[in-house]
Amino acid sequence: MSHQTPPTHTLLTHEALIMSSLEELPTVVFPALFKEAFAGRHTNLLKAMVAAWPFPCLPVGPLMKKPNLETLQALLDGIDMRLTREFHPRCLMTPLETLSITQCLISQRDFDLFSCSQNLFKLKHLEIRGMILYALDLMPLRVLLEKVADTLEILDFQWCRMKDSQINALLPALSQCTLLNQINFYNNDFSMCTLKALFQHTAKWSKMNVEQYPAPLQCYSELGHVSVERFVQLCQELMYTLRAIRQPKSISFATDNCQKCGKPCVYDQGPILCSCFQ
Repeated sequence: MSHQTPPTHTLLTHEALIMSSLEELPTVVFPALFKEAFAGRHTNLLKAMVAAWPFPCLPVGPLMKKPNLETLQALLDGIDMRLTREFHPRCLMTPLETLSITQCLISQRDFDLFSCSQNLFKLKHLEIRGMILYALDLMPLRVLLEKVADTLEILDFQWCRMKDSQINALLPALSQCTLLNQINFYNNDFSMCTLKALFQHTAKWSKMNVEQYPAPLQCYSELGHVSVERFVQLCQELMYTLRAIRQPKSISFATDNCQKCGKPCVYDQGPILCSCFQ
């Protein structure tokens, strides 16, 4: 007789029973059950599910459209349980290596909690994409980067709208991340001076393979339109600046998406302009 899995909304009415038998649940049940528990803010069940999560990645970003401090705390507590409980002796020795949070709003209080977590000290891949950070204090993120400097390999901050002062605060930590091989800063708001300062802190990035940076703010007019001449000139200057520090393998600069065609201008080996300029 084939095993029949009851609907997740039925499972949630027996929360205590589920928590006591998570190790016996079919793995196929976990994603739907997790979404249901997340939507209903069943924090105890969330904590237990994170501790017993059977997959290598836990994608919580799409679920966090309306961040809730208690829910976020439950997720972090679940990670802590993976490290401190004898739930899965394999998991006990394997801290989280990938953390991806995308396209959600987050408060300073939530951000402080996430960034200062003691459970993320072995991260190899950190993706914070589409989270608007310009109004936040990023010092907790600097603390996190310092903690994972010996393991971090991929860093993605695309569409975060960080300002000069914010990336400048992260520079001491970024300079310590010597294992980085891929970085993405597209769609942030950095000036020419700040990009040059960032490059000065990358001298030890000997393993870097792919680098993606925003075109400097000086490429835009007061109305936000791209000046092609300035774009090409400044990107060439930035290329020269970085090559005087080290030899990049693959580096590109990109503007924000064009207001008309929806595509950016990219400078790689040379300028690749959006269709509006062709």
